[in-house]
Amino acid sequence: MNKKELFYKAIIWQIIGLSWISILSYIWFGSWLRSLSFSLILVILGIFFYILYELAWIKIIKNKNKIS
Repeated sequence: MNKKELFYKAIIWQIIGLSWISILSYIWFGSWLRSLSFSLILVILGIFFYILYELAWIKIIKNKNKIS
């Protein structure tokens, strides 16, 4: 998987996450504006950490294959 595909995969996953986070945070905050603001912050952070996770995973697998 190249970095461009990884980025698109992360975006799609975060759109799915945005939906359920928005609904749950709306229940918590009682305001769509606060809910969407909170959700967008989480989505941006989620994309960043997901990409770091995927890159680390790829590096671990490559290192494991070198050892084997």
